[in-house]
Amino acid sequence: MRYGCPLPAQQREFLESTRKNDASHRARMRAHGLLRSSEGIKIKAIAKIYHVDRDTVAPWIKQWEKQGEKSLHDQPRSGRPSTLNATEKALAKQYIQEEPRSLKHVVERFAQKTAKRLSISS
Repeated sequence: MRYGCPLPAQQREFLESTRKNDASHRARMRAHGLLRSSEGIKIKAIAKIYHVDRDTVAPWIKQWEKQGEKSLHDQPRSGRPSTLNATEKALAKQYIQEEPRSLKHVVERFAQKTAKRLSISS
């Protein structure tokens, strides 16, 4: 039953602008959900609009209250560092452009040239 607080005009304008113009679908969705919440719409109803669980929507409100505008966009996530340097990435792209329908051959060619193995999904 948690609702977001009524929003000051400046925050409401920012959320409306984000909802209409942001490049990120997820940021637009969160902004719209926050606007609906500030109007007294229940979390369960907002979750139903976006076909997500209520446990997805509740953090939108909590994060907005803690972080403000920064909470709308996904934060960078950690991951495995790339094993290829810039030159090797460029070489892989070149091979793919030359033979886009034969990725197995691209992988073999790349391995012969650099002694590094790529997966086909890479």
